[in-house]
Amino acid sequence: MKDVTPALADYPWDGERDVIVIGSGCAGLSAALLAAKKSLDVVLCEKSSQVGGTTASAGGVMWIPNSREARAAGVDDSSEQVRVYLRALMGAYYRADLVDPYLKSAPLAAQAIQEDTQVRLKLMPAMSDYHASLPGGKAGGRSLEPERFDGRRLGADFELVRAPIKRLMLLGGLYIDKRRIDEFLNPFGSFRNFIGVIRTLARYAIDRTRFSRGTDIGAGNAFVASALLSLRERGVPIWLNSPMVSLVRNPQGGVAGVAICRDGKLQRIRARKGVILAAGGFPRNAALLEELAGGFPHDQSVGYEGNVGDTLQAARQAGAAIDADLASPCWWTPTSRNKEADGSMSTVLYGYLDRSRPGMIAVNAAGKRFVNDSDSYHDIVYAMFKDGVTPDSRFYLICDRRFVWKRGLGNLIKPYCLSLGRYVRSGYISTGRSIRELAAAIGIDPDALEVTVTRHNGFCETGVDLDFGKGGNPYNRMFGDPRVKPNPNLLAIRHAPFFALRIYPGTLGTILGLKATADAQVVGQDGEAIPGLYACGNDMSSVFRGFYPGAGATLGPGLVFAYRAIEHLARSSGGSAAQSA
Repeated sequence: MKDVTPALADYPWDGERDVIVIGSGCAGLSAALLAAKKSLDVVLCEKSSQVGGTTASAGGVMWIPNSREARAAGVDDSSEQVRVYLRALMGAYYRADLVDPYLKSAPLAAQAIQEDTQVRLKLMPAMSDYHASLPGGKAGGRSLEPERFDGRRLGADFELVRAPIKRLMLLGGLYIDKRRIDEFLNPFGSFRNFIGVIRTLARYAIDRTRFSRGTDIGAGNAFVASALLSLRERGVPIWLNSPMVSLVRNPQGGVAGVAICRDGKLQRIRARKGVILAAGGFPRNAALLEELAGGFPHDQSVGYEGNVGDTLQAARQAGAAIDADLASPCWWTPTSRNKEADGSMSTVLYGYLDRSRPGMIAVNAAGKRFVNDSDSYHDIVYAMFKDGVTPDSRFYLICDRRFVWKRGLGNLIKPYCLSLGRYVRSGYISTGRSIRELAAAIGIDPDALEVTVTRHNGFCETGVDLDFGKGGNPYNRMFGDPRVKPNPNLLAIRHAPFFALRIYPGTLGTILGLKATADAQVVGQDGEAIPGLYACGNDMSSVFRGFYPGAGATLGPGLVFAYRAIEHLARSSGGSAAQSA
């Protein structure tokens, strides 16, 4: 491999560590913490002023089949069942050389990240695999989520944790989980709900006297905060505002260290054992997306805005190979667009309260359904691409006033919203007093949309969606309303006025990344592992090859391959990574 950093070769090292981790999302934090637990001298480098990346705004869920928590709960599962499921889901893309190590290490990684740390994970017993009806699929027990965390334990360091997306918080900084959503939507429904709301608001008011937001946190934010506290307790240095400039190669072709811009000064830090790239992929780099994922045109992402592929580019310059043998290059989610007060357009994440619920359908520009809209967010967008995403294509969620009142719409309009006028005037949603009028408002053939809605309403009477099977699998029913009969995911659209929300293909992050071994070693253009260089999280091409098996299929591999990387480099004597540059 050609040394691409000759100008750096003559510089003296400014410092050295056993392990250098680049990036502070789930994968980076996990790698740094697991390295510290091995008594390795590790430094975590983050280019921004806060830690957490996209993980801080994510659900924090990890797909960890056969976890210790699942076994303790009596979940009937096995690695072979998971293999059967993944083979059925992934088909020709199934890679036993990656899947088998993942399944072997997943329970161990989840256990290791919790032992002698502040990180706590709990089982999600009712969280279904996204394709649970396939052979080997499970209706629950394969996903873990972070337990709630008291951010006050971090003291002033709490402000170093990147906040969740502001739209997902109430009152400018109050984190809301499912339990709290239920309480706030129906505060007078029970004495317990009422007391819960009062306690939450009181705690939040006190928090705001000391912090910029509420400190009673959950989901990905809780994982980031608990991992940060664990790193602080172990004395692991965290270098903020320290972007990696390049990888430093040695004459033997391995990676010897990194060049970091710290406090505005270039520093070369030697890595005795290895450099781990975990900087979140490239969902915010339009040029890279065009180059590597041009067959999936989109311009919307809810990933952290700093995820622009710096590490991927540096690795490519150091001879690393890209792994593009995937069914899809990104983790997809429908998004909507909102015109802000300053006239700018912002990306709005797919809703939680309205997602997959009865009383809504998704249609294309021809006014026809194209997907089971109760399927996963990833599969909905994948169906959009199969239907055809072009500059002229359009996709909408269609519902009625009853639905919007009860469920909200698009993560921007909350349930029980008394007036929707400002959302109509801003163009966020369109409305009509009849289905035909709504169709005209969004430029769809009125006859076609009327036929589609009428056919859907007929399915609601029989409980069987003959077109897309909505409500026919465990994942669908998990988001259904059990009070709706005979199918919890089917409810007629018939209460005027009617509404349409335009949706766009968006990403949670990238799936396509660096080619790596089962131990997360980055592979070079020559097909050999590059000594001293590792990648995990979205910097590594996913083990799931563009498929989304269940909740936590993004963060799960981040943790697992961080674990495998640390186990591998901890066994090494340094190799060419430790040789003179």
